[in-house]
Amino acid sequence: MRYSNLHTHTIFSDGRYTPEENVLEAVKRNMTSIGFSDHSYTDFDLRFGIRPQNTAAYVREIRRLQKKYKDELEIYLGIELDGFSKLENRELYDYIIGDCHYIKIGDEYFTVDDSREEQQEVIDKYFGGNPLGYAKAYFDIYTEKTIQNKPDILGHFDLVAKFDLMDENSNVYKSIASQALAECLKVTPFIELNTGPVCRRVRKVPYPTVFILKEILRRKGKIVLSSDSHEIENMTFWFDEAVSLLKSVGFKSVVQMKNNKFEETGL
Repeated sequence: MRYSNLHTHTIFSDGRYTPEENVLEAVKRNMTSIGFSDHSYTDFDLRFGIRPQNTAAYVREIRRLQKKYKDELEIYLGIELDGFSKLENRELYDYIIGDCHYIKIGDEYFTVDDSREEQQEVIDKYFGGNPLGYAKAYFDIYTEKTIQNKPDILGHFDLVAKFDLMDENSNVYKSIASQALAECLKVTPFIELNTGPVCRRVRKVPYPTVFILKEILRRKGKIVLSSDSHEIENMTFWFDEAVSLLKSVGFKSVVQMKNNKFEETGL
């Protein structure tokens, strides 16, 4: 099958390559479409997101590329909207990926995915060393922000498990994650299978893990295949393996953007 990737990053946020370099790579790989989803701006953490003064240039560049390559590739303008970001002019974008990279405790924001050390420190300091309490706080925030922001795609749903500090096989963890998933799928049926953690060698499996994939299938959710690429070399990283994984779980199709709308494509 021909692939699509709607979760890509460029030099407008924390990616290594320009949008046009990403487009040329997608054309080279004979992809059906590419979507740009640079990180939204967070005023409390300036390391990752598009600065407000660069938003217009980001939008303008992707729209320029849409016109330039219209006969070779479908190109879409999106944004990866962190739950704690404030998005103005939503109508500028073709789609929104919604997720959450932080836990807020009091007036402080703590990253979920920046380092194993930070995650462990927060678990010890604020959750009495209980990683499941930390996981519940994350999934509660993810669910709250999903309901609030109503994204088109749910991004890296179980990011909290990135550093393997919690027992994903425990019934308590499965219950916490499954309850959150049920609420989020009421907002959007589209959830990404994100191969990024495999690419970055922090996990051997993508987000979400298999038991969540089975829950998505049971609840009639739809999968959007993505690599969360920050480098053009990883545009379709582990996609063949991801398709095999989805088939083994029971999925028959994935969702891609085609002709400016989400359409199912058979595996």
